[in-house]
Amino acid sequence: MRYVEQSETFEEINKLVWKHLEDRDWLDLPPRAVAISLLLEAGELLEHYQWHDEPVGDVKARAAELADVIIYAFEYAQIEGIDIAGAVKDKLKKAAEKYPAEAFKGQDDAGQKAAWLKAKANYKKTGL
Repeated sequence: MRYVEQSETFEEINKLVWKHLEDRDWLDLPPRAVAISLLLEAGELLEHYQWHDEPVGDVKARAAELADVIIYAFEYAQIEGIDIAGAVKDKLKKAAEKYPAEAFKGQDDAGQKAAWLKAKANYKKTGL
């Protein structure tokens, strides 16, 4: 895996998605419908891996499916009034507490799995 620098900011993408929806009068869709669409698009991305560990199709096709997921995620955030960047930062902070880097960094597969199982067993999920 490698780091891929992104060409646009969250806010720039957010504005593009908003304009796309606004230009088509699609600003009043129910959150449930958008959440379902997001999941359906994620399923289409997963289809590329249905029978194989290696993906079927080229990276452009998978990028298009990922774009659909992200567009619906931004749309859902608009409907629900969610600051995506803030939500991501909050989630990463919680994930860092649940999965401390020092427990995982430098571990082989067995060590990573053991650390993951320990973290799952010791962490109390909140928010539901």
